[in-house]
Amino acid sequence: MNKNIFLSYCWKDEEVVNEIDNYFKSRQVIFQRDKRDIESWESIKVFMKRIRKSSYAILVISDNYLKSVNCMYEVLEVMKDENYRERILTVVLNDALIYDALSKAKYIKYWKEKYSELYDTIKEIDDNQSTIKLLEELKKTKEIMNNIGEFMAIVSDMNNPSINNVCEEIGIKIKNNS
Repeated sequence: MNKNIFLSYCWKDEEVVNEIDNYFKSRQVIFQRDKRDIESWESIKVFMKRIRKSSYAILVISDNYLKSVNCMYEVLEVMKDENYRERILTVVLNDALIYDALSKAKYIKYWKEKYSELYDTIKEIDDNQSTIKLLEELKKTKEIMNNIGEFMAIVSDMNNPSINNVCEEIGIKIKNNS
């Protein structure tokens, strides 16, 4: 089986992620996972960029995931590849409300509010030199705000397997394409 698989998730959802990870570890498939693959003092951002080089990215999507800057940064990274739809395997948890327009709009609104809050706070600082890195974060937040709608539309259009048999479905997919 192909072992160049990136596991993208929010730490708040670690219980279900550990179940998925352990299922595959017992089958000698080890995912790229932040908690085991980032050494002390290494760059988290550099690790997150590895998602673009992976054969597959398993995205464990939850409400927490959709509201996490780091998780959505990984989504932005994978979306840079024009063929990313074929490379993402989505695990949609029950609290990820992406299947109706109103719920999708609430996530977009969430990121718009985050952007506005950060923008206003940076503007109050009124010191370009000390806010350079914050402006990079502002740009990242704007990219998330501008792309989350497309991402949710793609994921909600997929025939996402039930959480009850998602491991088996992932196994079949990666086995058939390795």
